[in-house]
Amino acid sequence: MTEIITSEMEEIRRLIVATVAKRNALKTEMAQWYEAHSKRFERTNELITVDSTLSELDSHYKRLWDYHNTKSIAS
Repeated sequence: MTEIITSEMEEIRRLIVATVAKRNALKTEMAQWYEAHSKRFERTNELITVDSTLSELDSHYKRLWDYHNTKSIAS
């Protein structure tokens, strides 16, 4: 079976890659923050938002992949 990847799916992949990079940078910054501070990481809310965005992008990609790639299996 040939995997179908639409232009929308390609764009979501690009967004996922960018979001993962942002998440990794924030997690590195957070680790460094806690080495020097005992109070809450100042950008925790941003990290939570990035995690949520990544989850939504992943779910949306999976829905599209399932829609475009499982209907040919059922045929």
